[in-house]
Amino acid sequence: MNDALPEKIKKSIEQIKLDNTSGSVELAKKSAEILIDLINQDISISQIENATHYLVNAQPNMASIFNLVNNLMFNIENSKNPKKTVSEYCKKYLKNLKSADKKISEKVTKLIKKDAKIITHSYSSTVLDALIYTKKSGKRFSVICTESRPKNEGIIFAKKLGKNDINVKLVVDSAIFSLIPYSDLILFGGDSITDSGLINKIGTKGIAMTAKHYNTLTYALCSSIKFLPKNHSVTLDNLKDPKEITNKKLQNVTPVNYYFDYTPIEYITGVITEKEILKPDDVKRVIKNLNIHKSLRSK
Repeated sequence: MNDALPEKIKKSIEQIKLDNTSGSVELAKKSAEILIDLINQDISISQIENATHYLVNAQPNMASIFNLVNNLMFNIENSKNPKKTVSEYCKKYLKNLKSADKKISEKVTKLIKKDAKIITHSYSSTVLDALIYTKKSGKRFSVICTESRPKNEGIIFAKKLGKNDINVKLVVDSAIFSLIPYSDLILFGGDSITDSGLINKIGTKGIAMTAKHYNTLTYALCSSIKFLPKNHSVTLDNLKDPKEITNKKLQNVTPVNYYFDYTPIEYITGVITEKEILKPDDVKRVIKNLNIHKSLRSK
């Protein structure tokens, strides 16, 4: 049996790999849709497994994709009808993504006080949904968004907030540190939560450290699919296109372009999930009980 993936599926996975602006929830949604599309074709179990591994490798720091695949592999391990299992699991996964964001939004709304000044960094669909939900609940607040270099996805984020009648100030990344002392709350999204910290857009660590200094409340909005098992390794050393920083050739100058940084969990006030608000020690407890499917342990 040919284990190669259909061209359409390969192209879809490649698009996920090249997507440098979408949040992790959006990419997880696209990944689940790819798997549903795949099983609607005449394919083998080995092709399903190949697709899952390609998806994980397309965005290795995205816990939402890893957990989609990891949990799926546990589900189909003893299944008598793997294709049906994949379909049912992915559809349930997509439904849970939607309900998780709403539950997180409800918790965030309770945290936001009247006329609060809120800081955000980068683009997170979970943070976006929470702020729009809070606005629709009748609360009045304002948001300060970083532009989020080098891809400037923070500008897209700010634009969407503005279209929802939320007052926004858009600032360059380095300006945010001067504004933290005058803010009431900082909300991050997150690509992954490990037992030691939050993996998110570069600059998150500096913002969180400064917020800690000024005792500013700082929360990461991450559903349970963002939590990575303790033994799953991630790397933040992957360099991106230096031309995103500058197209010019500068003598003795090497543009270095990182997308992510690692924020120790102790710098975060709490992690808001669809189930509860976790303190740093609680995060470690949750992660301790997570397992990795044997097919992914060396991936």
